[in-house]
Amino acid sequence: MTFGHRLWWVDAFIGEGARGNPAVVVLLERPMSDEDLQQIAYELGVSETAFLRRVGDGWSLRWFTPTVEVDLCGHATLATLHVLLSELGVPGGEFFFQTRAGVLSGRRLRDGMLGIDLPRAYIEPLDPGVLNGTLGPVREVFQAGPSSVLAVVEDYDALCSLAIDPVSLFLVPSALVIAACVDGPDADVSIRVFAPRLGLAEDHVTGSAMCAVAPWWMETAGSPTVQVRQASARGGVMFARLFERNVEVAGVARTFFGGDLRA
Repeated sequence: MTFGHRLWWVDAFIGEGARGNPAVVVLLERPMSDEDLQQIAYELGVSETAFLRRVGDGWSLRWFTPTVEVDLCGHATLATLHVLLSELGVPGGEFFFQTRAGVLSGRRLRDGMLGIDLPRAYIEPLDPGVLNGTLGPVREVFQAGPSSVLAVVEDYDALCSLAIDPVSLFLVPSALVIAACVDGPDADVSIRVFAPRLGLAEDHVTGSAMCAVAPWWMETAGSPTVQVRQASARGGVMFARLFERNVEVAGVARTFFGGDLRA
C-alpha cells in the first residue's frame, strides 16, 4: 500500500560549528493509527518524528521517538514550522499547533530565525541524591516541571567530560535529565540532555530543555534572554526568551532531504 504522505528530514537548531538535531516531518493526508505512527518513527530512526495534519484552520502535531510518543518536543516543532514556511510555502504570520502539551505557536523571526512558544517550567530545588551520583559532583539540582530534572555542574569542562551510564540514569525518576553550566563557546549557558526513558541515551539538541533553562537563567543571572549551546556530538545553538507562561525558543533550521512515505 502506498501511504502518499510527504516527508522532510530537517536539521533544527543549526549554527556555526553545530549541525543541529535531525527531525523527520511527515505531512499526513489522512489519520493513521497510533501503531502505524510508532512503526514509521521506528523505521525512520531519528530522535523525533513529527506527524503534521491539517485540522480546520490550524494543525495537529504529534511527536514520536523510535520507541514512544512524547508530550513535548522543541526541535521537531521548529522543524515543522520550517517545513510549513520553506517547503510548503504556507502563508501566515502565526501558526498554531494542537498538541499533547496544549496549543503551541510559531512564527518567522528576523535574520532567518524561527521562533516557537513552549510552556515554561517552574523550578524547585531538589536533593542531589535523586541523581544517584550518575552525573558526578553537581552544584545544584532542580525539579523542572513534572518530567524534567536540571542539574548544574561546575563548568564547561566538567559538562563535556560527563560519562553517562544510561542504565543508571534510567533509575532517575525523570524523563529528561538536563546537565547545565554557565558559559561555553559563544554561549551564556551550555547543556547536555539525557533521556533514556524515552529511548534516547543522549539527545543532540533539545528545544524543550529551554522550558527549564530559561527560568533557571532568570533566577541565576536576572536576564529573561539566554543563548544556549548544546554540547553534543552534533552540537546545537538555541536562543530563549522567558515570559510569564511560556518560553520563546528560537533557532535556525534547514532541510536535508524530502520525499514520499511508502510501505
